[in-house]
Amino acid sequence: MNVMEQAEEALRRYERMTSGERAERLKQAGIEVLSLHDRRKREPGLRVRYDIEISCLQAIRIKRKDTSGMGGAQETLLEREAGSTLFKRVERLAIKTLYTLGLDHGAVRMESSGNGGCAVISIDPCPWKGVTNLAATYKESWKQHQELLDEEVSHRPTPILGMDPEFLLVQMPESKIVPASKFLERSGMAGCDSVTIGGRRIYPVAELRPAPSSEPRELLAHLMRAFAAASRSISDHSLIWQAGGMPQRGLPLGGHIHFSGVNLTGELLRALDNYMALPLAFLQDPRGSGRRPRYGALGDFRLKSYGGFEYRTLPSFLVSPLVAKGVVALAGLIASGYTQLRQRPLAKAEVHAAFYEGKRELIKEHIPALVDDLKRLDGYARYERYASPLILQLKLGRTWDESRDIRKLWNIRAGS
Repeated sequence: MNVMEQAEEALRRYERMTSGERAERLKQAGIEVLSLHDRRKREPGLRVRYDIEISCLQAIRIKRKDTSGMGGAQETLLEREAGSTLFKRVERLAIKTLYTLGLDHGAVRMESSGNGGCAVISIDPCPWKGVTNLAATYKESWKQHQELLDEEVSHRPTPILGMDPEFLLVQMPESKIVPASKFLERSGMAGCDSVTIGGRRIYPVAELRPAPSSEPRELLAHLMRAFAAASRSISDHSLIWQAGGMPQRGLPLGGHIHFSGVNLTGELLRALDNYMALPLAFLQDPRGSGRRPRYGALGDFRLKSYGGFEYRTLPSFLVSPLVAKGVVALAGLIASGYTQLRQRPLAKAEVHAAFYEGKRELIKEHIPALVDDLKRLDGYARYERYASPLILQLKLGRTWDESRDIRKLWNIRAGS
């Protein structure tokens, strides 16, 4: 199926959803929607509105309109080249809105919500219909994207994987978080990462950034070197290291996987969501489910300067070597063969809700069929060594324990 056919198929799926189901999906994903009734209740004053045209998971036009609501208005086009955080923020929310409703292309109208964010006002799932300059722009975007996909099919590149999973340093028995910045620099293969609390940026999270590789074994060897570097720098050996979704309340952790050598598409994101994020949600310690939806939403990605993208939905998979190896194997396997992975349980309203609400029993019903698909892929033998122990855990129905000190599981000795 080509890009245009996929767009039309997605439109038909969208039209089969009830308005209630659409609203519920957006709510589950943490997206604010402002109804006409809500807008009428707001106090008059300056309004900032954005009309965002999305094609192939990227903005092709963002129009900003400032209006007083009294008839006066000023329109400007935001420029991607300016590299503004506003462009990126608005683009990201529009893409997330469409993706949550099963779309990779469409138009989203948003308005500043008064709390520093934006709320969705309306969605046009097919702005390319008709003979307009905008329709031509969409079709040109699809043509360029199709050429990239055709080239990928003819060359069958091996995806290159990277990662930057996080962990916390915790003083026990108080369960007090000790900032990673006390021991680690901001850059390097073992560094620290920031969060903003109350408008203040702090660096409490430790992050491993091993060198990327197309070989799972080599990538995992790089991860062990990053662990060793962290161990040499973290001189307080009384601290325990914790990973997972949210091992300490209020501080969610991520396990981002980086991809290059493969084109970003909505179908690749959906395969990652259904065949990796959904099974991991089944394995996850229930204490970590509070990470969603602010973090870990389905299909969460960011384009990277090296030409690839990072998939940001997963929690920190450093909880054990078994889970980390399984994630690396599934990521490589899915990126190599996602066009053959056609099941989409998350398209069902009850499974979508189960993912965000941590309802394991409902997710469990779909795991065997997903695993069977993965095992049937041509490249499974290449990844089987690392994938099969994770698949066994799925079969046994166990969950990880993110209160544990991960150093013991990874056999990391103090100062090694």
